[in-house]
Amino acid sequence: MNSPSHHDIIAGLQQRDPQTVSWIYETYGPRVYHYLCRRLGDPDLARDAQSEVFVRLLERAAHYEDRGLPLTAWLFHLARNQAASVLRRDRRFVPLEAGDSEHDGDPETLLAHQWDCEHLQHVLATLPDHYRRVLWLRFGYDLSLEETARQLGCTVSATKALQHRAMTLARQRVREQAEIIPNPRRTYQPPMV
Repeated sequence: MNSPSHHDIIAGLQQRDPQTVSWIYETYGPRVYHYLCRRLGDPDLARDAQSEVFVRLLERAAHYEDRGLPLTAWLFHLARNQAASVLRRDRRFVPLEAGDSEHDGDPETLLAHQWDCEHLQHVLATLPDHYRRVLWLRFGYDLSLEETARQLGCTVSATKALQHRAMTLARQRVREQAEIIPNPRRTYQPPMV
């Protein structure tokens, strides 16, 4: 099946057309899997979660309201919710990085990682909406530059420029915040016994 139009994808999905469903899975399945792998930190959990995402996609297809957004926006929304559900259910934590060194489980490193995540969320919240949106589409939903451009209604070069400006401002805000709020990596003191 060649790349169908947005309307054909939605209509085929709502009718549960096997060719359309197969095309969606083959086209987006690997990206959903890699996204879930990064979020969950476990390939087996990611594989199970990926299956659940596509089951939910089929279950909810009849109620999907086409607002002109690409299917990937909805698909990655389902994936994000599924990852959160798995993490809540299993009370798992995402590893700091694949193959992280001897600091796994080290309270100081975990505290610093938590601070980094909270700090990054705070910085993102201070960005203008159009900057925050391009960063979420590119890195939160893991969309390609072309898909992000379509989502934003811009050209690819305009999207690249917007992403560059958003990253530049985010870096500047991170530096500004680092001067105001000390990093726990530098100030952590173990409790006295």
